[in-house]
Amino acid sequence: MEPMKMNFRKRNGKAKKAESVGYIEVRDAAQGSGVEMYIYGDIVSSEWDKWSDEDRCPQDIADFLAQIDRDADMTIYINSGGGDVFAGIGIYNILRRHTGHKKGIVDGIAASIASVIMMACDEIVVASGAQVMVHKPLTIAWGNADDFTKTIEQLDKCQQSITDIYMEKAREGVTREAVTEKINAETWMSGAEAAELFDISVDEKPVAVACIGCMMDRYAHKPEGIRTESAEEAEARRAAAEEEAAIMAEMELCGI
Repeated sequence: MEPMKMNFRKRNGKAKKAESVGYIEVRDAAQGSGVEMYIYGDIVSSEWDKWSDEDRCPQDIADFLAQIDRDADMTIYINSGGGDVFAGIGIYNILRRHTGHKKGIVDGIAASIASVIMMACDEIVVASGAQVMVHKPLTIAWGNADDFTKTIEQLDKCQQSITDIYMEKAREGVTREAVTEKINAETWMSGAEAAELFDISVDEKPVAVACIGCMMDRYAHKPEGIRTESAEEAEARRAAAEEEAAIMAEMELCGI
């Protein structure tokens, strides 16, 4: 049985266009392939926050899981620079509730909240050459001293929640203090280095996947050589995808 690709489209009422919002690929479960999910691009809170078709929000994941068997085995491919903390934690919890076996594969990078989403998987594999990054939550704040105090308290609570999730996958003997030290330092790790902290394995077969997304420019210690995409480039690519989706929608309406 050939893989079946199911496209998600959303009609934009104002622009009168059909927008492509991603896809899932379902393979023959009898052959052991199960279902494949791709979490590429930035993690955002809603459809309206997306800069590109690859960006993912919690509703995307919920819609995906609603179309498959609750006990279906899944392979989740990750290549994301991170994004919205609460959206990422929401995705993590949505995936955790799926009762089928979940295998996570980091194709290129799992940075920031994407590394938290990764922890929802029962089995985690980091491809050779891929990276995992952990760091303190970031935000933009405005206001008086009281407002900033509340913001700091919220950031500290976010970090505690994230650390709790990391510790569920920590290797025996790895302390919370050791994980916190890595988080505080914004630590970029190879698969082998991440495997020293967490219960993950490394696939020695190299996978070349370019990392794109606006989130990458926000980090202080981003490794050299990682390609990023500007907001302008992402918007141009999204506009091209919308135009293509609109053409496809017209063809469908015309029965082509």
